[in-house]
Amino acid sequence: MTDEQKYVFDLNGYIVLENVVPNKVMEACHKALDRFEDMDPEEFPEPLCLGKRKTAQELYISNILEGDSAFVPLIDLPEVLDVVETVTGGPYRLNHTYTIYRWGGGYTGVHMHGTPMIPKCQYRCENGQMMSTLTKAVFPLLDCDAEDGCFAVIPGAHKSSFPRPWGNHPDENPALVSVPAKAGDAIIFTEALTHGSLVNVSDRRRRTLYYCYSTGYMPDWGGQGLHFSDQVMESLSEAQREILRLK
Repeated sequence: MTDEQKYVFDLNGYIVLENVVPNKVMEACHKALDRFEDMDPEEFPEPLCLGKRKTAQELYISNILEGDSAFVPLIDLPEVLDVVETVTGGPYRLNHTYTIYRWGGGYTGVHMHGTPMIPKCQYRCENGQMMSTLTKAVFPLLDCDAEDGCFAVIPGAHKSSFPRPWGNHPDENPALVSVPAKAGDAIIFTEALTHGSLVNVSDRRRRTLYYCYSTGYMPDWGGQGLHFSDQVMESLSEAQREILRLK
């Protein structure tokens, strides 16, 4: 990371990397996601599963890396790993992956914060060394502006000393700002940052992949049964497998 990138990440809790996903990779991801969009969730190949109940506004699929080899190149994009390694402050691993499809009226509620502290999602910086225990790379596969319900954050909230005084709906949070991004960009943020999305009022599709990197000793994320199967581990290069392993 450059000194400017470090400053902006520590200040705001996120940065945007432009044009880091090759077009061929995005095209292959779209082809795979088209298939899952039209598939009955009960027919998802294991360990893919719904992260939330499917609605007319949203489809959330966990363990998406397991779904198709098209998603493998996103594991180790050099520009992304450079940021992850720097802000983690030590050994890191790819902890879990998922995708969110969003249509008109859909949104992600505002969540996470610096205070009160969440054990798995912490951020601190001392003597020029950042430590983000969970850092996410957001890959928009379609251009996504404010009216499309793009990613949104409360800048600096990862270091807040006071609880957020508002509810979870985007419209209830006056400090929330949009983070528009183009297909091929990557938004990288510490999970301790207060984040969510705006409401999709355009009726255009939002299609996004999330690759979530934790400190190396953190086990696979729980709750939704997020884990990496032996099958996907065997399909990766040794360098990629090392990124997924507990350290």
